[in-house]
Amino acid sequence: MARLPGLRWFRRSAATLATATASAAPLAVPAEAWSGREAFLALRDGPGHERLKAQWQMGSALPAALGDEGASGFCPLCGIRSRFGNPGDPGSLDLREGLACRRCGIAARVRHALALLVEGLDLAKARVYLTEQASPGFVWLQSRAPRAEGSEFGLDDARRRRLQRWLAALGGSGELVEADVTRLDRPSASLDAIGCFDVLEHVPDYRAALREFARVLVPGGRLVVTAPFLETEQATRVRARQHPDGRIEHIDPPEIHGDPVAGGVLCYYHFGWDLLDAAREAGFSRAEWVRTFAPESALYGLWALRARR
Repeated sequence: MARLPGLRWFRRSAATLATATASAAPLAVPAEAWSGREAFLALRDGPGHERLKAQWQMGSALPAALGDEGASGFCPLCGIRSRFGNPGDPGSLDLREGLACRRCGIAARVRHALALLVEGLDLAKARVYLTEQASPGFVWLQSRAPRAEGSEFGLDDARRRRLQRWLAALGGSGELVEADVTRLDRPSASLDAIGCFDVLEHVPDYRAALREFARVLVPGGRLVVTAPFLETEQATRVRARQHPDGRIEHIDPPEIHGDPVAGGVLCYYHFGWDLLDAAREAGFSRAEWVRTFAPESALYGLWALRARR
């Protein structure tokens, strides 16, 4: 289960974000991309072996190497120099779910994915949608993109109230929207970009979600997905199945991912390279797994799927 910053931290971050200068534009992050497993393995087992090994060792040694001030570098979202994580809190130095920027409060995984999502977009006009509305990432996007939209799922009255308070505490505005990503209630070709960050593995019929994402994106629109990824495996690992009657069959021991407000959510999949095939079958013209190693932005070997409609 991911260790998440407390509400007080996010309140401070939201106040900082509100005072950020509008001129600080998001920065592009360097990335390597592969459209299939064989090309990646050819690099990993060939000319890139020592480089990738050294990068892994560098990331593994990071918590021990940092001083009292934490990691330093340029946040791709704030567009300025910042510090990341807190050496006094080991969980805050997790390479994926930690290393939150002390200015915007957003952890490494989402900083990476958002940077990929908005690169080259005119945020004043772009129609961008996130599948987690009550989140620091959405609040950052809302502060930059007037037409940003988001949603949540499974909003009974109690959960809606909790998440609505959470969104407000983060500095966001507007009412929560409930949406099933496998049946989006919106017109075709109505969005320019979609970010789905650690949500797809919780959707029993993830192929239906990919088809919906392709349907509602304009031609040339982009999708960025983060999810548990088995970088050496072709086939997705199915951890649980949902049957038509709603019964859940557990193939592996249940894996529950942390939710800062609602508790935990069952993980159905650890994806392999075949998620690219599923994206292409869903209607995307191009799909690739993207990896970023950028110590200057406190991003250490993070993966995301990027697809174009």
